[in-house]
Amino acid sequence: MRISGKPGGVGNTQSVTGTKASVAPASTPVSSVSTADAVQVSSAARLVAVAQEALAVIPDIRLEKVEAIKNQLDADAYNPDGEAVAEGLIKEHMAKGRRS
Repeated sequence: MRISGKPGGVGNTQSVTGTKASVAPASTPVSSVSTADAVQVSSAARLVAVAQEALAVIPDIRLEKVEAIKNQLDADAYNPDGEAVAEGLIKEHMAKGRRS
């Protein structure tokens, strides 16, 4: 670090050098007693793990449904029930609210 200016005041030139202070060893010895760690998994946690494994193999996008809806859109034959769509959106929103 170099700060230039008048000696003895703010802005004087200084050279910072030195060594780090050595750390003194602890005055009390550490016990060499070892303890074993243990983990217990509840049945609910095991069930969640099984469900996650099952969901991992299911595709995120159901291509057959997407293709069927595309075909209906192309044929101008896709007429979803507005109330059913609204109800589904509300249910999805409410489910997200409970998870937060």
